[in-house]
Amino acid sequence: MSLPDLSAAKAWLAGRSPQQRKQLGQWPTPFDLCCAVIERVAQRLPKRPRIVDPACGDGRWLVAAAAECPDAELWGIDLDPTALDAANATLRRAGVTATLHQADALLDDVVPECDAVVGNPPYVRPQHLNRDVALALWRRFPAVTDKCDLSACFVELACERADRMAFVLGRSMLSLRSFAALRSRVLGFGLNGAFAVPDRTFEAAVRTFVLELGPEDERLAGAYRPSKGQRSAALEVTGTLGISREAWSLDGPPPELPGTPLGDVARFHMGVVCGDYARYVHQGPPGPLDEPTCRGRDVSRFRIADRGEWLHYDPTDMLARKPYVAPKSREIFDVAEKIVVAGTTGRRIVAAMDERRRFPLDSCYVVHSRPDIDLWAVLGWLASPVVGAWYAARFGAPRVKAIELAGIPLPPQDYWGELGAAVREQDEPAIDRMTRAAVSAMRFIARS
Repeated sequence: MSLPDLSAAKAWLAGRSPQQRKQLGQWPTPFDLCCAVIERVAQRLPKRPRIVDPACGDGRWLVAAAAECPDAELWGIDLDPTALDAANATLRRAGVTATLHQADALLDDVVPECDAVVGNPPYVRPQHLNRDVALALWRRFPAVTDKCDLSACFVELACERADRMAFVLGRSMLSLRSFAALRSRVLGFGLNGAFAVPDRTFEAAVRTFVLELGPEDERLAGAYRPSKGQRSAALEVTGTLGISREAWSLDGPPPELPGTPLGDVARFHMGVVCGDYARYVHQGPPGPLDEPTCRGRDVSRFRIADRGEWLHYDPTDMLARKPYVAPKSREIFDVAEKIVVAGTTGRRIVAAMDERRRFPLDSCYVVHSRPDIDLWAVLGWLASPVVGAWYAARFGAPRVKAIELAGIPLPPQDYWGELGAAVREQDEPAIDRMTRAAVSAMRFIARS
């Protein structure tokens, strides 16, 4: 269909900064994407279906639903009164009739029983919610745990109230450990498909996918194809969704690596949480309590960039100023060798050896191994492409977690000596050759 008048969204969002919109989860969906999702869902809806958008914003999902299902009973719910003003204007200009409610859809009995729940619920992190509100939601929705964002509550709500669901969600749901209970809930409901949405589809820097639920439980994988020229936007099936105990993969079954978990031979610590970078981190010259430091942005494969920053390491002062800080202990950092892992990307492992006794900041993890384990070999294994592929298929979240690092399978120790030597020499071809050989050995052992 032709693009409707969506100008009401500008008035709705004009007075809000990007930070405020992030905290409220208000990022309108491109209309082509709304149409592609609705087109797929509509194929299996009954006549005169009831379709609900529980976080309707400016109403664009309802306009797309009306175009595909002209006989549908449409409901839009939103807590924000200015969003509903925009929805009224959008629907009126498009000639669409819908029932609109200003309410919190996550409260009991606000969302009616329906044939389909659709939309793009807010991805608000728990720390941006009122603490009492967050605790009440986490009690109300048992599959929502730990660091799930608010969208997880909408997914479980849809499973309670509808026969079908199609949401645009953050890709953290595919792999983040906190979403494990929700993934299990979805599999019990019926998972029809997961479709990757290209990066930069939204103004916000978030990686998304479309989750489609229904009783057919087809478990398809695919991708959203934007419109181009005379071609309409669509959700295209490309294969079967890979499902493992740890994660779902849009690229088929996640690669397996049978082996001893890294957590059996290593310890993991987050860097120093000082609570106030401006007070404790500075350029030289160093004072008597200053220690060399680094941040996650300084770490690349096998190298740590030296930006001349120092950390004023005074745990007593840090703890006195802010009780939530975690300066850790000097023994964690003041060692001759340790691995530093950049913590700000969960799509691959970026790690390097620290031999300068740095006190890394909280955008890093520090790895120590047992004395009988070659730490350089561990570094080579962590930074290898095969481990990166294994890790990304399971833990594509925005931040590395210690529990994820601990689960990385290790190769037999027969390969460690040569691998460690190759890493010390930064012999990239030898590193890649040794890691491939180690993977072959691991899989041979598993088959035997």
